[in-house]
Amino acid sequence: MNTLPSNCRYTDFNLHPANWNTTRASLKKKWRIEYWFHDPKYKDQYPKGYPKVIKAGLNRLKDLAARQQLMLILIENEKDLLENQGYNPITKTKVKVVIEEKGPDLVENNSIVDENTPFIKALELGLESKRMDPESKKDIKNKIPHVEKAAKSLKYKGQIVADMPISSISRKIIRLVLDEIGRNKGDKWTANNYNRYRTDLRTIFIELNELEAMESNPMDGIRKLKGIKRERETLTPKDRIRVNQHLKDKYYTFWRFSQVFFHSGCREVELLGLTFENVNISERWFKVLVKKGTNYRWDKKAIEPGVVKLWEEIMHEAETLYMKALPNIPKDKQPGKGKDIPTLYIFSEDLKPMFRGGPIRQEQISRRWYSHVKKQLGITADFYSLKHSRTSEDINSEVRKAIRKATKKAARKNGHTSSKMVEQVYDTQFKDRLFQIKKQAKAQFAGNI
Repeated sequence: MNTLPSNCRYTDFNLHPANWNTTRASLKKKWRIEYWFHDPKYKDQYPKGYPKVIKAGLNRLKDLAARQQLMLILIENEKDLLENQGYNPITKTKVKVVIEEKGPDLVENNSIVDENTPFIKALELGLESKRMDPESKKDIKNKIPHVEKAAKSLKYKGQIVADMPISSISRKIIRLVLDEIGRNKGDKWTANNYNRYRTDLRTIFIELNELEAMESNPMDGIRKLKGIKRERETLTPKDRIRVNQHLKDKYYTFWRFSQVFFHSGCREVELLGLTFENVNISERWFKVLVKKGTNYRWDKKAIEPGVVKLWEEIMHEAETLYMKALPNIPKDKQPGKGKDIPTLYIFSEDLKPMFRGGPIRQEQISRRWYSHVKKQLGITADFYSLKHSRTSEDINSEVRKAIRKATKKAARKNGHTSSKMVEQVYDTQFKDRLFQIKKQAKAQFAGNI
């Protein structure tokens, strides 16, 4: 039950059909929004609350995407009416509610960490306090149960490590905990895993130092482990051709996303967060929000010639959705693209433009790659290897330019009018160097689109 400043209440919205925001939602069913509104003044008349049903032309729309857009807009609009405009669906009026400001009550805050907070609890509170990218925070949070398991199985000077005050946690104890995690994980534990735990714990302890829960960082002096650096597996040119044709024939929108990703210079999560207002197709650029740890920045990326047609196709779909939704958006909520209305994401469900409350999860890309590529084609390289392949090809392109420039300079120095003499006679390594570079694929996913 949601309480309003007017002392009225309303239930959570019941949305019909329940799967309205998925690609499987049926247009044959009657779409509606329902909730119950409780006003103390009308308790006798509506003891169970006043039933409010919203349809507002939903069922007249025969296009799924358009109906989903209108559903989102109606949800946002109704919440705004109730919570910000004092709307009462019983009286059909809006009442401005003045809220008296009261001084804060003094209560004990159990979320404050201090030097006596137990080790594991302090880690949880320290991480909660840390301002950082939600995905990075989630990754660190997932490690805490493993730290807790290890700390509960260890004793130091008669105390269970998990229950020791955070201020008494030393470098020695942390090293014991890391080693115990390794024993618990067995063969899965690598130098890379060790170093990740070390880095993530250090992040939390820096926060705990700032909160004055401890005087020093116990991670200081704990060195990284040296492990065998594995070379990332990438798709061979032949594999890229296979993958390209397979995805284009069977999973077009995933193929399209893969092409855009290959030419973007972005991470998957950044492309999935791309919104309508941050693409300028006429000037051939788009902006993504890059989140790394506590650092956020906007990066402007060029739309490369090889994928301009795909970008135009995608943005045409997005523009069509936006124009369909525009007549249904209240006039006071039409200041510009993507503002004050549900966000239009460029790569949403089925990797197509869609109005949505948030971006789809990055894991959806990995799952698609596993089911559509790894299982069906026997490919072992992962999706992100496409970015590594593209980076290597960009470097090779620059090396080629540098070789040509250096060869011309050497020709002038030796008094030759062209670089041919240098390439064929003086530079004994020219052919081998050029051969090694030419073995690498050019900066195309698999030929022209």
